Amino acid sequence: MQLTVLGSSAAYPRPGGACSGHLIEEGNVKLLVDCGTGVLSNLQKAVSIKDVNYIIISHPHADHCFDLIPYRYALMRPLYRTLHPHLYLPPGGQEALLTIVSGFGASRTFFTDFFRVEEYDPKAMLKLGDLSIEFASVKHYIESYAMAISGSKRLVYSADSGLCDELAKLAHGADLFLCEATRGDPDDAEWGHLEGREVGLLSRKAKVKRLLLTHFWPDHDYSLNIKEAEAAFGKPVEVAKELSTYVL
Repeated sequence: MQLTVLGSSAAYPRPGGACSGHLIEEGNVKLLVDCGTGVLSNLQKAVSIKDVNYIIISHPHADHCFDLIPYRYALMRPLYRTLHPHLYLPPGGQEALLTIVSGFGASRTFFTDFFRVEEYDPKAMLKLGDLSIEFASVKHYIESYAMAISGSKRLVYSADSGLCDELAKLAHGADLFLCEATRGDPDDAEWGHLEGREVGLLSRKAKVKRLLLTHFWPDHDYSLNIKEAEAAFGKPVEVAKELSTYVL
């Protein structure tokens, strides 16, 4: 199993960067997890659009789903017209996306004409080829789902989450924990995101083998926050670098 980080910014991308997006590869499966602003551009630097089998969205905030719109327009083009990748949305996700594009005069089949759209059941296991996906509802401003993606290894993705037992339980024993650490200064709201020290403590208690931090504000210096995460975790942590591949 390997992970390629396509985007690691929170809410708005750094210059030349992208918001949340992650390509996970296992066997014949190429799974895109989240598709925020700028992700489609970086995806095409890593693989062809033709290669992606599945897409899963953790929650319908812009920095996790907005590039589904240009993705849909790409699928209209002759080069990709025969493709119909599976798009798995959280409960209520179809209506949320249609609301976003309602100002375009878009039909209700705007997405379903080009994606095979389903809403996943977060209480059930989702099987995608060689991968199995387990979900957990986590603490955020809207319903957001962390994911444990299991194949030859187990990768856990926090999505957007504050500190909560559900995330700690899902992360237990992960080979790689890809976790947001958005809260960088005292002005950041406490409720729906994590700070570095919290991530480190959670990961240590959950016996995470490897910790990869992501979802940073482009305008903030996180060097102190990363040191606090390492001190709490008890060993070095890694910071998600866009277009870098991490082999589990």
